[in-house]
Amino acid sequence: MKLTLALILLLVAALTCNAQYYKNSSGIRLGYTSGLTYKHFINDEQAMEFIASGRNEGFQATTLYQFHRPMDIGFHDQFFLFYGVGGHIGFERLDDQRLLGPFVPGVDPEFRTSERSFFTMGVNTVLGIEYRWLKVPMTIGLDIKPYLDFIGMRRTKIRFWDTALSFKYIF
Repeated sequence: MKLTLALILLLVAALTCNAQYYKNSSGIRLGYTSGLTYKHFINDEQAMEFIASGRNEGFQATTLYQFHRPMDIGFHDQFFLFYGVGGHIGFERLDDQRLLGPFVPGVDPEFRTSERSFFTMGVNTVLGIEYRWLKVPMTIGLDIKPYLDFIGMRRTKIRFWDTALSFKYIF
């Protein structure tokens, strides 16, 4: 009897441990680069995330390879730390200003302004915390995703504080 009870408890514990992981999620990312996001787990600790977002009246597609680690928080076991790297590609629409004529001290410069689209490509990193609310089924995440554009608007651009709040449905 005790052996049967022990085996049932072990089986329930094993099934409960597997329930803390999920395979796919999809939702929204609200931040500087807000957009739609889809995450697919390759195994229990590694995932690929795809983000389609808007930035500066343009479009950007981002792919991130992430590692997930359970956080040892005493009051709850559904918090996970994630970090990773990836890249992005897209375009932006920005005002391009050009100085007309030579610069003369004491005279207001005259500019010609035109709206142009610029191709952009770069690298990303990500660091965040995710809460897996499996009874609903959804996740809530807070992350920071710095990026470096090494191609775009004729210069490199770095943004360190691309923070966001994410809400994803688990399926």
